[in-house]
Amino acid sequence: MRKLKLFILLICLLFSSVAMAIEEPTVREGDVLSLEECVSVAINNSPVIKGKAYNLQVAISNVGIAKSAYFPSFGIDGGVYQDYNSNKNYNGSSNRELPQMNVYLSQLLWNFGKTNSLIRMERFYKLAAEYEFLDSICNTIFDVKTKYYAVLKARSIVEIAQNNVVLNEKNLERARKLARKDSKYKPDLTNAKLNLSEAKIQLLDAKNDYNLALADLANSLYIAPAPDFSIKNTDTYNFEDRYMPAGFINSPSKDKNIVDVALKTKIEKTSQFKKLPYSMSESFSVAEKNSPDLWVLDATLSAMKQSLQYVKREYLPDLTGNVGYGFNNTRDYANSSLMMSVNLSSNVNIKQLKHEIDRAQAQVNLASNDMDKFRQDLYFEVKKAYLNVLRAEKQVLSSEEKLREAQENFEIVNSAYDSGDTDYIAYQRAREDFNNTKKQYAQMLYEYNISLANLEIAMHTHVDNLHEKAEHAMQYHYKDLLKNLDASLQCHDHKHEHVEEPEE
Repeated sequence: MRKLKLFILLICLLFSSVAMAIEEPTVREGDVLSLEECVSVAINNSPVIKGKAYNLQVAISNVGIAKSAYFPSFGIDGGVYQDYNSNKNYNGSSNRELPQMNVYLSQLLWNFGKTNSLIRMERFYKLAAEYEFLDSICNTIFDVKTKYYAVLKARSIVEIAQNNVVLNEKNLERARKLARKDSKYKPDLTNAKLNLSEAKIQLLDAKNDYNLALADLANSLYIAPAPDFSIKNTDTYNFEDRYMPAGFINSPSKDKNIVDVALKTKIEKTSQFKKLPYSMSESFSVAEKNSPDLWVLDATLSAMKQSLQYVKREYLPDLTGNVGYGFNNTRDYANSSLMMSVNLSSNVNIKQLKHEIDRAQAQVNLASNDMDKFRQDLYFEVKKAYLNVLRAEKQVLSSEEKLREAQENFEIVNSAYDSGDTDYIAYQRAREDFNNTKKQYAQMLYEYNISLANLEIAMHTHVDNLHEKAEHAMQYHYKDLLKNLDASLQCHDHKHEHVEEPEE
């Protein structure tokens, strides 16, 4: 943990110069980005992370300010003033000009632990700032993940809507042929036209939702003005709607807006589940050890305890040493002096001190209560997130089965309608059911990935280890910093240890 602090300090001190010396992750026109690349760009650009880095610099400075109480103070003063003496019974002027100058050093020798308590308090605040810096990185990864999977879902809905338009176009062609042969199919032709119009409207809505989701992702990457880019599928979301019934696949779409649909006769479902590294009973203890939020509360509680000690010692005296040189000049003679002193001084308002102690004790109690509350909330947050992952896995499996059944039913009804063995209403119901089932499957894949991201952020354990994969976000993630960061967040099953600052 101490090495981690040193690396964080190095990053903060070199923050401006490093940004100019390294190649930063960027997004160019037409890029197809992976999740890892999006995370790298976001970490590099995030003003939230930069703000936490600046807060850490402030905390480091506050520790230095607290320590400076043991550093000597240097002072100098000088001036000229007139002294009027009404006694004229001596040879000399009654008006004297007295130029003088003093140079001195003042040093705090000991104040019975008050300054030590203040230094330790600021050190704990610095520790909290370090944890907040780490937490901002984890939260940035989580934000990118949620926006990334929203784009994947929106893109799947666009593909489903595109295929739906193609199906309705091809069905319209078939309805025209049937209506020419037999007038009883004329109502089917009218319905086919209406359904095609509705499908095109749904496609426009799906494309707009995709563009909005992509804009949200670009916003999480902080790349305004954003170039046009797209993203890749992940192992856990790898669904693309390429399905078209065998009887329709040879007839191309007439709609020029329907692009990038390489039609096939089978639905491709290659998404995978992530194996959770911990059981539910283990997950809470892991979350407690990993949580930067809990570390921040712990450090804040320690800081409040030191603040209480400082307040309790305020009535104790300050022992100071002083040394100085003074020069005084008159018209007739000049003199100088060397001054040395040791002073013991105390100034206390008993009533004020009593209330300050009460307030400091209340702040300790508040910090302790915040920790207890956070532990309670963390337990149920992790438990609910874990249960949601298990539920989402089952929902994905169920929706896969339902999708296969809907596909088979659509194939059967489509063939029956083509041969005149069923009516248009049955065909339309089967097509809508198949289309909605595909949307539901895309939604279930999205919910599974979001539930997994929620569990990861609750436990601060990244199943896909994006810290390591995003290491080319060099402004923050040097290799050594990554190793220490992963160790502190248990990304490689290392344990975090809270390190107390040594007392002076």
